[in-house]
Amino acid sequence: MRKVGRPRQLGAARDTAEALKKSALDLLSRNSYRSVTIKDIGREAGLTTAMIYYHFEDKNDLLRATIEYAIETALTRFQRVSENVEHPVALIHEWLYMHVGLHSEIGKVLKLIIDYNHSDVQTERIDETVQRFYGTERDVLMDCVQRGRDMGIFSDGKPEEISVLVSTFLDGAVLRSQILGEYDIQASVAVFERVLWSALGFSGTIE
Repeated sequence: MRKVGRPRQLGAARDTAEALKKSALDLLSRNSYRSVTIKDIGREAGLTTAMIYYHFEDKNDLLRATIEYAIETALTRFQRVSENVEHPVALIHEWLYMHVGLHSEIGKVLKLIIDYNHSDVQTERIDETVQRFYGTERDVLMDCVQRGRDMGIFSDGKPEEISVLVSTFLDGAVLRSQILGEYDIQASVAVFERVLWSALGFSGTIE
């Protein structure tokens, strides 16, 4: 006889685990990892500590899951942009302004990665996830620069150097927006974009 109800129970368990990771991400983006307790996370999520321990072994286990959740969410958004925009100039433009629109969410990811790097819970699995986060950005940007040069759109700029430049600027701009509430990240990105086009030898228009 087929059992009923179990898929619904599994779905509810997944929903609870995801709610915990979202709450942990929000809480850890405002506080240091060491200062946050399981009770704090439970209070943020509206769940008991017993419910948290049902899904995760301890705080470190929840941190690992939260980092993976945050990065996978960001990677999904990165992929959506790179798949929907083809022209290298347009894709670089969209990539820059994606960070403006998502600066709060991406800022949480960066804060979590920084905390992770200073914690005692490093694992090879999370290290690989972090590398994939930056590797995806590197691949997209390097491909844009190379295609732009092949098409004759860009007359200057080495793909590797440009990808590092853009990635470093975006990290700095996003983190600055988290530190200084009055910081205008959109204005900074607009200035940086003009500098970037100059570095690439691009004098056309964005389609």
